[in-house]
Amino acid sequence: MVFILYTVLDSISTNIDERQKLGDLWFNEHLESLEDSIRDLDKELKHASLEQQAKQNSENHEDKIVPEKIKNDIETAFYRSKNDHNQCTWQTSPPTNTTFNSQQLYDSLPFDNPDGGIWTQGYDIQYNASQWTSNKKLKIILMPHSHADPGWRSTYEEYFVHAVYHILNTMIDILETNKKYKFVWAEMSFLSLWWDQATPKQHSLLKKFLKNQQLEIVTGAWVMNDEANTHYFAMLDQLIEGHQFIENKLGNITVRSGWANDPFGYSPTMAYLLQRSGIQYMAIHRVHYHIKKALAKEKRLEFLWQQTWDRTLSTRIFTHLLPFNAYDIPHTCGPDPKICCQFDFLRGRQSYKNCPWGINPVIIDEKNIQERAELLLDQYRKKAQLYRTNALFIPLGDDFRFRTIEESKLQFDNYDKLFTYINQQIHWNTHIQYGTLSDYFAQLLQEKPLTEFPSYAGDFFTYADRADHYWSGYFTSRAFFKRMNRIAESHL
Repeated sequence: MVFILYTVLDSISTNIDERQKLGDLWFNEHLESLEDSIRDLDKELKHASLEQQAKQNSENHEDKIVPEKIKNDIETAFYRSKNDHNQCTWQTSPPTNTTFNSQQLYDSLPFDNPDGGIWTQGYDIQYNASQWTSNKKLKIILMPHSHADPGWRSTYEEYFVHAVYHILNTMIDILETNKKYKFVWAEMSFLSLWWDQATPKQHSLLKKFLKNQQLEIVTGAWVMNDEANTHYFAMLDQLIEGHQFIENKLGNITVRSGWANDPFGYSPTMAYLLQRSGIQYMAIHRVHYHIKKALAKEKRLEFLWQQTWDRTLSTRIFTHLLPFNAYDIPHTCGPDPKICCQFDFLRGRQSYKNCPWGINPVIIDEKNIQERAELLLDQYRKKAQLYRTNALFIPLGDDFRFRTIEESKLQFDNYDKLFTYINQQIHWNTHIQYGTLSDYFAQLLQEKPLTEFPSYAGDFFTYADRADHYWSGYFTSRAFFKRMNRIAESHL
């Protein structure tokens, strides 16, 4: 350390001419400060050397006493100040134990890759229809959403012009047609750009839908940020940016739930920032498929996520983990994507792709509604076996969906028919409705208090969605841009 300070001192001294504009006074003050620091370090090093010699001498006479003293010191507190016995006292107690943690998962799982059948990365799911009764109904919340990347295969501006501008206009129009329709939105960067171009009537309608809870802002950050490479400053800064937009433009809006369906793995740092910003719940998706399978078998896909250093349970945030391979419609209604894809009613249209499993959706009518409803409900019931309550969360969306009124009507009109039919079948003991993410968590809490859910500490890296396909290349790719981002952050 002394050498480093002398090096800094020398560097400053030899470059005075280059930085003369800072003034001689600035240099003199800092040179004196460095010299004082060096003198202090010299004193501390000499003092430490004397203490070390004394300790070695005493060890020769206290072989049995010193190990016990060291043990006691470690169990009491690290780095305790001689002058302040209260410093770092939180270290006197161990972190609160959790039901499971990342180290246990990685140590115990075989990370093999057997064929799970219909649910390729999972296993066969069975259920007994009698588990639901008139007093214990399966209560399904279906959440329409559209995932909008602020830059991916196109730029942020290109996505806005060609997709997001139309999505947000369509969202406003479709919500106005039926008070039962719901929608969620996550990316404030796009909402801000739309707001600047929207009409006063659209402004008024957006605020109306937020107030009556047809529309929910989830997370409320500027973007849905990466959690692997990102420095916590950037995580927090873009969260502040989004929440300031909400406060300045939309008014008194409370963001209650976080939605992160697309980051490639999850950091407890982001969970901590969300929890500390007042968000109570969060939903995530991209977790290693083998971990998902293990948690599903134990019904641990919903848990209280806490920090590893938490000693007071003050950092916990309730977390829902989507169980299947993707967040699109084929992979969110249940374990069989071939069936779920038949309920993405945009598929098979000339403007959109077909179902890759060879069977496209059909429009719901009186002739097929019983068969269609039974087929869909079977998937819902199977998915429900992976969770601890009778509340079931079903996202309905994908990347840049609901771009047009035609698409929105295809989805909502057909699901309207299915909802009505399913709810009318008394012996099915099922109720299904549109809802936001917070609507789902409210329904869940009516079923079971948070204290009855497992707890977890750790992270969810590295992500793999199949076989040995680990999404880790981006940890080190594009090094120039990663460095440029850090430099820009430091200036900001």
